[in-house]
Amino acid sequence: MTNREITHSLVEIIGYDYFHPESESADAIYAFTHSQEINEICADMPPHVITPVDKETLRVALSDYIRRRNIGASDTARIQAWLDDIPDEVAIIERES
Repeated sequence: MTNREITHSLVEIIGYDYFHPESESADAIYAFTHSQEINEICADMPPHVITPVDKETLRVALSDYIRRRNIGASDTARIQAWLDDIPDEVAIIERES
C-alpha cells in the first residue's frame, strides 16, 4: 500500500498517558508528528486505527525527517528532548480530519 494523503490532522502521536510538548517546542514537534515519515509507519494499516509503535521506530523516523527537511539544530534538539520524555510504548492514532 502506498502512503495515504497527509492532512494536518491525519496522524497524531500520543502516549498512553496524555502528553503535551512544551509550548516553545510545539511547532517543531507538531511538524514531525504530522510528517511523511510518521505516515509511512502507518502506510500498511487500514485508516483510522491505532498503531502501536516503539520509541526506536520513532527515532529512525526522526532521523529520516531531519535529513529530508534539513531541520535546524534547535528544532532537532526540541524534538529529540520530547521524544526522550515520551513513554517507550506509544500509539499513532489516525483520525478523520
